[in-house]
Amino acid sequence: MTSVALAVSLTVPAAQALPAAPQLQSQVTGSSTGKAPIQHPGAPVPRPFTPDYLAGYISDISPYQYGIYAEVNRLFPQVRDTQPQTMAANMDTVVRINNTASPEQITKAQLDAAAAEGGLLANISAALGAEFGAAFRTSLAEGRLPKTAYLLDNGYFARAGGLASSTLVEKQVFNYPRPHVAAPERIRRYNTAETGDLYLTSPSFPSGHTNQAVWVTTLLAYMIPELAPQLLYRGAEAGNSRVVLGVHYPLDVIGGRMSGYAAAADRLNDPKMRDALNQAGAELRAEMEWRTGKPIAQLVASDAPYIATADAVGQMQGWMGYGLPMVYVPDAPMQVPQAAPVLLAARFPHLTWEQRAEVLRRTAAPAGNPLDWQGPGGSWQRINLVAATAAQVSVNPDGSLSIR
Repeated sequence: MTSVALAVSLTVPAAQALPAAPQLQSQVTGSSTGKAPIQHPGAPVPRPFTPDYLAGYISDISPYQYGIYAEVNRLFPQVRDTQPQTMAANMDTVVRINNTASPEQITKAQLDAAAAEGGLLANISAALGAEFGAAFRTSLAEGRLPKTAYLLDNGYFARAGGLASSTLVEKQVFNYPRPHVAAPERIRRYNTAETGDLYLTSPSFPSGHTNQAVWVTTLLAYMIPELAPQLLYRGAEAGNSRVVLGVHYPLDVIGGRMSGYAAAADRLNDPKMRDALNQAGAELRAEMEWRTGKPIAQLVASDAPYIATADAVGQMQGWMGYGLPMVYVPDAPMQVPQAAPVLLAARFPHLTWEQRAEVLRRTAAPAGNPLDWQGPGGSWQRINLVAATAAQVSVNPDGSLSIR
């Protein structure tokens, strides 16, 4: 099949009510409860953002059409309407994963479902490792990470998310039924008395839970690049949890990952938001070094990891495309989205912008996935940040890169 050059005309639904802004008290303390932080002798003093960090971010509006992220997934209408074999494979894959899920996968999926409304950082904290994660959770509970919590926690109110925290509008634009709605007899429901009903009937594509988990873990990986592969893996794992439950298809999860990466890149390319994230990163690192008594590098080296880096890379390769049919040019060159190299800024601070783009090219997934946009603008679908941040990169004398 030839490369696609698809002009998308999106009909955006009427404006829908968005949640009210969180109370200023919660924003100032950085705690989801609004409580003042617990102070400890000799510990860093938590210092929330000043009020001028409440607004003024150019990335609050997406640079894509209509100011949202639907354009990142511009191929989905064509896939939905003209590729019945792809959509059948999409359904068969969610049925297989849902029907064969282990008890451990189901429990994790239930927890991941609940975390979208609040407590996302605590939920994903295991990716930091055993000791690091425990220290992080304690500091969050004590309100000692006000900047980190303000930017990345508090569910859909997380300040670094903004419009990107939700895919509500995109779901209405693409309007595709969820697996358990389209084929209720094929999907096993994993509700419990504690979880309540996890099976929403809102449109399916793209996955909002995945989008949220991905942009949060991507920005947290910027703050803690020593654990970038594990954090990015955890974001993808939270997306896979949606398939485990049977509330989303693989394409929904791939689409949510794409928009999450794009949103994180826009935030990091926004000078004011990047400054805020740098402040939050300094806060987090200082707090962890005080609480554990170890420099971050030593803490990471001595800790029990969530997953070995090689295993994270291997699993992510499967999640990149979920084995769906390759329908576009299979040997198309990787076009790196213009905004994407910033995602490697903390992991490879010594590389130039183009060198980071080269790392993304050479660690990208194969071409041809149903959401692999091969036209101008580049392919967010092929970006594999787990592999990219796990890569060992050296610069040769001529400026070329050795990547392994």
